[in-house]
Amino acid sequence: PLLKEHMEKVKLCLDEVRPMMEAVAEGKGAENEAARRIMRIEHEVDLIKVNLRDNLSKSIFLPVDRSDLLAVLSAQDGIADMCEDLAVLVTVRTTRIPDAFRDGLFEYLDKCLEAAYLCVDITREFDRMIESSFGGHEAEKILGMIDAVSALEWEADKKQYRLAQHLFQLEDRLSPVDVMLWFEIFKVIGNIANSAEKMTKRLRTFFKA
Repeated sequence: PLLKEHMEKVKLCLDEVRPMMEAVAEGKGAENEAARRIMRIEHEVDLIKVNLRDNLSKSIFLPVDRSDLLAVLSAQDGIADMCEDLAVLVTVRTTRIPDAFRDGLFEYLDKCLEAAYLCVDITREFDRMIESSFGGHEAEKILGMIDAVSALEWEADKKQYRLAQHLFQLEDRLSPVDVMLWFEIFKVIGNIANSAEKMTKRLRTFFKA
């Protein structure tokens, strides 16, 4: 249950990411309320992570290996960490989204968030996975979702590459600081999807060959 509680709190971070970037589009920097909420929620995510690690260390029996479960927890936590990193980047400096790649940025963001939200759905199935001993129909369903996360991450990578190309085509119209800041923002958004894929790769080790 704590693993799911942790992921539900991670989801609260994810829920604020698009509103945060919409606020960036409106020219909000340090006064970005969604970004501040992400920073607060991420701290709560960390508290649950510590609690879960403490409880795992005291458990006599687990249906899966402790180290594997902690690896899933760490990757889950990484999703929230990336949300917080993005919140920091967009609040340290007020930077408007250039119209030239605004639509592409939100398409890319939505693709990364889609991968992360699919991880939320997978974690919600964790009890059923245990009940089925990570086999049978439930396993097939979850493995299909895991494959879908990998596909979304791959699609996100392609969108990130195109955005980076577009960004550097604009370098004569943007300040060098803006160029590098946006490049870093693209990377951190992508790391939301990367963390999601990392989590599912860890989870795949639970399933029967």
